[in-house]
Amino acid sequence: MGRRRKGREILLQAEYAAQLSGRALDACLEDQLDRRDPNDETATFARSLATKLSAHRAASEQWLAGLLENWDPERLGQVERAILRIGLTELRYSPDVPWRVVINEACELARRFCEEDAVGFVNGVLDRAAAQVRAEEQRGAREEGPA
Repeated sequence: MGRRRKGREILLQAEYAAQLSGRALDACLEDQLDRRDPNDETATFARSLATKLSAHRAASEQWLAGLLENWDPERLGQVERAILRIGLTELRYSPDVPWRVVINEACELARRFCEEDAVGFVNGVLDRAAAQVRAEEQRGAREEGPA
């Protein structure tokens, strides 16, 4: 498993634990890091993404609500919501990560931790989000052809 993928997985588990327990994300992340004992690069990546996730939580929630057309956000499962929040945060606040990578990694998390139909849902929501914030990057990818 790649270091960033492992970092996202650890962050997802910490985010889910924070949602259920009401504890701060950074405390839950440190618990997960202590248990999983990842290498320094993975831990640094997870902490960096967690900082962005916490700093922009309200904006990401608002953005997510707007992306869920004709869908009651309250019906969204906690794990799916956490995956989407992580993906939205990466799309908007980590421009160094290509949009296709963000979506693929979120789909891999959904594939591992959710029901099968969640993968297509996560893909669709994040694809719409990428069209909003990474339109230029997407346009260039379409002109180059399939990856």
